[in-house]
Amino acid sequence: MNPEQGHSKTYLNRLLKLSAFVMLFILSWLYCRDQVVFTVNHIFVHGQYEMSKDEIIRTSGIYQGASMFNLKIADGVRHLIEKPYVYTTYISRQFPDIVNIHVIERQPVALIRLKQDYGLDAFATMLPEPVHYSFESMPVITGIDPELPFEMGKQTFHPDIRHAINFVNYVRQFNEELRSYCSHISWSDDKGWIIQKDRDYPPIYIGKKDLEKRFDILDAFIAKMHEENKDMRDFKYVSLRFNGQVIVRD
Repeated sequence: MNPEQGHSKTYLNRLLKLSAFVMLFILSWLYCRDQVVFTVNHIFVHGQYEMSKDEIIRTSGIYQGASMFNLKIADGVRHLIEKPYVYTTYISRQFPDIVNIHVIERQPVALIRLKQDYGLDAFATMLPEPVHYSFESMPVITGIDPELPFEMGKQTFHPDIRHAINFVNYVRQFNEELRSYCSHISWSDDKGWIIQKDRDYPPIYIGKKDLEKRFDILDAFIAKMHEENKDMRDFKYVSLRFNGQVIVRD
């Protein structure tokens, strides 16, 4: 056998082996695709809080028994981010039979009272009234025109609501004691910001400007009331609107 014939035979053998391997791979893939090996058996949801796992899975359109190769992942993501509480999400396959749905939710930081109560996140995104978040940790914003138009799950740029959420974000930097006096927040065109701990406590008129200075004064005033063992509930109202001076009415 001459060298050229030897090389041709070797090349042909390699080609046959490669063809057999490719054919075996294709047949194996076709078999697995049509069997239960590559069907969805487990769907795991990560990061959800307000939305239930069942709601997220149902919204994604992914179901047990579906082919791992035929999942419409882009459609699932699109359907999920249409939900008001879903900020972003991604869906991944984990072969042979697992799908992971990762969700990052919007987090309400306040309730806003219009015709009914809604959630409001730190970026002024309107949300359905939360079910799983504690209402006790969220201030309630009132005094906003209940007829204001808005789109659920979208940021609202109405100045009254933007003004209110900026106020809430500002208040969140203070200590828990001072924040508790901001459980109810209302805006008045005449008097500015009005805060109140609850119905048993007097309203506190903060005013419209120099908020940082006035909150520092209020913080010091509350601390002094504790030191002197006085009860804020003895006052009808507290006002800081006049040059930051604390004015109380018994």
